[in-house]
Amino acid sequence: MVRYLSNYKGEYRVFAVSKCKETTDYLRSLNLNVGEFSDDTLTIYPDNVITDILESERERISVFEEFDVLEINSNGIIYRWYADAEGDAGIATTSLCNSNCIMCPASENERRQTQTMSVERLDEVIRHMPKDLWHFTITGGEPTLIGEDAFAHILNTVKKELPNTKILLLTNGRTLGDKGFFEHFNSERPKHMRIAIPVHGSNAEKHDYITQATGSFNQTVRAIANLLKVRAETEIRIVVSKLNCDDILNIAKFIVDAFPSVSVVNFVGLEMRGNCAAHADDVLISYQEAFHKSKEAIKLLISNGIDVGLYNFPYCMIDKNYWPIAQKSISAYKSVFNDECENCLLKEECCGIFQSTKNFYKPKVYPIVDGESQ
Repeated sequence: MVRYLSNYKGEYRVFAVSKCKETTDYLRSLNLNVGEFSDDTLTIYPDNVITDILESERERISVFEEFDVLEINSNGIIYRWYADAEGDAGIATTSLCNSNCIMCPASENERRQTQTMSVERLDEVIRHMPKDLWHFTITGGEPTLIGEDAFAHILNTVKKELPNTKILLLTNGRTLGDKGFFEHFNSERPKHMRIAIPVHGSNAEKHDYITQATGSFNQTVRAIANLLKVRAETEIRIVVSKLNCDDILNIAKFIVDAFPSVSVVNFVGLEMRGNCAAHADDVLISYQEAFHKSKEAIKLLISNGIDVGLYNFPYCMIDKNYWPIAQKSISAYKSVFNDECENCLLKEECCGIFQSTKNFYKPKVYPIVDGESQ
């Protein structure tokens, strides 16, 4: 979430939000930067920089809540790293990626731009996160491309500042297939970290076609094997598209044979933006068809003792027997519901639909009433 304060004249700062003196005093006692909002001013401590908030800006700024973590740059642009109402947070270390997946929700241009955060900036963001934070995600681009030493430093900061938080690393796994990089990563890996890696095909030809990166399948397979060898909590993700929907069962068979000790396999619905929207004719598949194509694979994995989840699939577009494995996986600011969804008994538990997907095409919903779809 990005907002703007036109009157801000201070330096770049990361800070935690306060709306009263008591909260300000508490946060300052933790040696944190604090941004105290009133109706018409923002005061950043310990700098004591006071900024008048224009009447036209007040409503936009009012969305920030106490303990949110924000950053503001010298131009007055505000970015929210953590929303207390949502309860989890994360960082993107870099926009760079060494793959160019056809169905990625980021565009090729986004991934080729060198937008890499400095270690110092990442440290400040992490340091301001609440110590009782339950979940924290490290992502990118490809997050490891910030550099081996820098990435190890960030892992150390996470261990120090968030020792009791569940950490999720979203990576394509390719760098973790390198022996030296993996050994360094493993020596610094936080205790409560899960590593989530996508497998796009049951063989190199299919996987590498989707990633548009020759050799990526073999690197990814080595990474998963490396993680399981050291008993790291490992998740495999399968993004279901038109390109691999007929290979889903084969992917599941491959996982059962090669990685039977994986913690969970999550099936992921498409987010129609970036590359995914640009290649819509090649990748677009309805929620219902994506689920139908995945059913036998789900059954196979469960029958072999592997946990399964469904990400980005609305309840009304999957069979009732599979509701227990559907996750509320779309961030609140990205998720929307149709007007008809107001009558649905499961609206509060449902992930909804990506705003970008709804903007791209109009999936029909089937509100659930009395335990069944209308």
